[in-house]
Amino acid sequence: MASSIARTAATGGALDPDFLQWSTSLPVDRRLLAVDCRGSIAHVAGLLAAGLLTDDEAARLTGALTTLPERVASGELTLPADEEDVHMAVESVLTAELGDVAAKLHTGRSRNDQVATDLALWLRDAVDQVEAGLDSVLAAADAWIAAHGDTVMPSYTHRQVAIPCLARVWLAGVLTEALRRDRALLASIRAELVHSPLGAGAIGGTTLPVDPAVTSAALGFSAGPRNPIDAVGQRDAGLTFVFVAARIGLHLTRLCTDVIELVSDGLMALGGPIAGGSSMMPHKKNPDLFELVRGQAALRRGEWVALMGTMHGLGGGYMRDLQQDKEILFRSADGTCDVLRMTALALSHISPNPDACLAALSRGDAIATDLCEALVSRGVAFREAYGIVGGLVAKQRAAGKRLADLSDADLTALGLPANMLTVLDLKASARMRAARFI
Repeated sequence: MASSIARTAATGGALDPDFLQWSTSLPVDRRLLAVDCRGSIAHVAGLLAAGLLTDDEAARLTGALTTLPERVASGELTLPADEEDVHMAVESVLTAELGDVAAKLHTGRSRNDQVATDLALWLRDAVDQVEAGLDSVLAAADAWIAAHGDTVMPSYTHRQVAIPCLARVWLAGVLTEALRRDRALLASIRAELVHSPLGAGAIGGTTLPVDPAVTSAALGFSAGPRNPIDAVGQRDAGLTFVFVAARIGLHLTRLCTDVIELVSDGLMALGGPIAGGSSMMPHKKNPDLFELVRGQAALRRGEWVALMGTMHGLGGGYMRDLQQDKEILFRSADGTCDVLRMTALALSHISPNPDACLAALSRGDAIATDLCEALVSRGVAFREAYGIVGGLVAKQRAAGKRLADLSDADLTALGLPANMLTVLDLKASARMRAARFI
């Protein structure tokens, strides 16, 4: 039978070792070791201020907690594997090293407010990391626009050539505008992390004179918990985080799908450093990176649903179901940072093919709307102009031609001004349209 610090005779004795091995969260939440020690150091300060620890006891606990994460990271120390979670593993180590004083560390505190505090601290760091990832993609996009932004390329509706556009309008439309909105929403999570859960105890605080203001200030929060039941039982910041991660993934898929199709059509070049090969076909150069990033978006949506499902139906306060939140959040954060890093890399290895883009625009009669609007500017009603140009497109295609093949004589024969040929300038069209937008 396995023992644990967090058990008494009233609990019913030692845990069954198979149940302990199955239920322990230590393999997952050991990742919280550094923030757990930070939270405990702040709690020690609160206990000292309350007169519940002596100066010497506080110094010994603080010293051990300060060095513990580095000692574990270096391999000097191994966390005991027979504890229920990282919190009890830390206390077990301190008990072995410091003796009786370690038994005072958990005074006025529960694992319920401890883990909620750890998670809030971890989320603050995770928000910073994802913001840095978003900023790296936005910087890479700015560099891409500086190099290729004035290239004229097709825009698409229903995956068919629609209207000429500049490459900078395309990239902003499929990537950067959306990521900037994502960044703003991500930053808003900090507003949900202003109150430290530490001080809420198991569910109703403590009768001991521990001031939450001391611990919250030490950890960079504005105040302690507003309500102890809410503090230990809610995971709203985590829910918002996994939603933003899912939305970032969704937005990245729009870039990925466009690039995959543009590369397939020969309108965009794919650099070798990010291209995949075929194990059988020696000529292949596949957009593997973009397919993998797109595939990751499905995992982010799954994590959002998983955390929503974990929270669904829970009552007030902490329940063991919430142990599942960390694995979900860790995967979401890691996966999001990974795809942002890969997207920033990818932007330095794709480039539009100007000649192929112009050929696709000509082949797709992308100038049709410009001709229609040119007629409108000469006083022709829109629906009449729309019909005239549609008939012209049909006539040209029946002859195996495109609008770009029109001559002055063709226009004159249709009763149209010969100087309308100037409207067929695809580059001018794209620049004129782009000038209206930021």
